[in-house]
Amino acid sequence: MPEIPTVPYFLVLLIPSTNHAAAESHYAAHVEFIEAMTAAHVVLMGGDFAAPIDGAEGAYLLRTASQDESEVWASKDPLVQHAVHRVRIVAWHLVGISRGAIDPALEIA
Repeated sequence: MPEIPTVPYFLVLLIPSTNHAAAESHYAAHVEFIEAMTAAHVVLMGGDFAAPIDGAEGAYLLRTASQDESEVWASKDPLVQHAVHRVRIVAWHLVGISRGAIDPALEIA
């Protein structure tokens, strides 16, 4: 059986932390942070879950050289810096992305 090539990505799970009640006051800064990661071509996708998964309320998927680099990026998230969320980072070896499955409403010009 031929080996399937994979590309390492890192899923950053956002889990409520000690200052979770202050989420709204840090949300705008979080959006700016995500925009900075988008401009740096580090984040592939992200968003909230419809219902928590093992405590995580949302996640974003990073393309970095290592898990350590993903941890550095995640530590800069205002939601993490202000203890609104803590993170759990999971290595994810992607085998492909179907561009045709991306909703046109999410495409960036």
